[in-house]
Amino acid sequence: MRHLTLLFLVLVFTQNISAQECDNQRYYEEIFTVNITADVLFGEAPQPTLSDPDNIQELFMDVYQPNGDTLSSRPLIIWAFGGAFVFGSKESPDIVTLSSSFAQRGYVNAAIDYRLSTNELLDPDSTAFYKATLKAQHDMLASIRYFYKDAATNNQFRIDTTRIYIGGVSAGAITALQIAHYDELEEVPMAIDSIFQATGGFSGQSGNAGYSEDIAGVISLSGFILDTAWISPTVTTPIVSMHGTEDNIASYGSDTITVLDINLEADGSSSIHYKLDQLGTQNDLYTFHGAGHTPFVSDAAYMDTTIQFVRDFLYDLVCDDLTAIEAAAPSSEPDISIYPNPTQGAFWVEHNLEGSRSLQILDQWGREAYAIADLSSGIHELNLQLPPGMYLVRLFSKETGQTYTRKILIQ
Repeated sequence: MRHLTLLFLVLVFTQNISAQECDNQRYYEEIFTVNITADVLFGEAPQPTLSDPDNIQELFMDVYQPNGDTLSSRPLIIWAFGGAFVFGSKESPDIVTLSSSFAQRGYVNAAIDYRLSTNELLDPDSTAFYKATLKAQHDMLASIRYFYKDAATNNQFRIDTTRIYIGGVSAGAITALQIAHYDELEEVPMAIDSIFQATGGFSGQSGNAGYSEDIAGVISLSGFILDTAWISPTVTTPIVSMHGTEDNIASYGSDTITVLDINLEADGSSSIHYKLDQLGTQNDLYTFHGAGHTPFVSDAAYMDTTIQFVRDFLYDLVCDDLTAIEAAAPSSEPDISIYPNPTQGAFWVEHNLEGSRSLQILDQWGREAYAIADLSSGIHELNLQLPPGMYLVRLFSKETGQTYTRKILIQ
């Protein structure tokens, strides 16, 4: 009984801490300025070159922190850049924007470098691609272990190691997804078995050995994995994904893709989303209808949508579903597509759910702002004059009693 009482007090205390953290719009609005600690050394690993086959590459990251923040234990997002594993850096403009935006919201962010694989250009084949992803995976894992080590020793960055999220753009997203789900020996292609064993298996030898690699979630922006069969029902890591339907580089669904003249069978965000739904794993997918690969890299409106959608997903994880809008919502299942999001008024609701559906729009306090008694399957345009703010769109089936929800931001 004494242990149960202690556990209850710990849980209550933790919930109170979460509630206090999420006061004043922390993790939701940009309430901080940003302090950047550049070129933090987090590891090193072999990176042979033509002139130096014994070359060792040092691995650096830029750490973005909310300036003046006094919180003693803070969530962390580790970001990896895109570039087909052959180019790019931690200073990529999209990674800088993402890191800065989430630091302004109260997260610590780490924009990492990882070893590139220019040999993909010289000798493009699937084996070169497998090796490239493994190197990136090893380096990102070293960065995760670095923060566990820091928390256990100097505690310079004041990270809550139970809330470490990893993610990235394109190749960076592939890397994060592999860390979450590439974890069985039978998944390793025979073509790289020898290098896999020699370089330290799944974890690698890029630094900070002996520390944990546990993560609390994944952010996949235009990413894929080679096979959704990798996704195990025993791994329940939450994943938020965003992807364009016309992506001809990293497939939106399951397809043969060509990366630097390398043909691969890949499963993109919609296939991952479908598999996770089947397994009951917490996840969400935002579809950029008609958009190509990483549209947020070159378009500020797409980037705003990306930040807001990821923000909402993480907010629910970090704040333990304490917001009023979530309290007003029943179960949230991603069977509704709403776009554009955010919007200045007009938007489309698309669904293919069977039976009679009523639609209801709730404001952030759970009050009904708009309703339709029956909304058939298909695409419906709504042009509403609603005040700016976050709203909940809810579809309810009169036949089955099922409810499906989505958030939309009206600016």
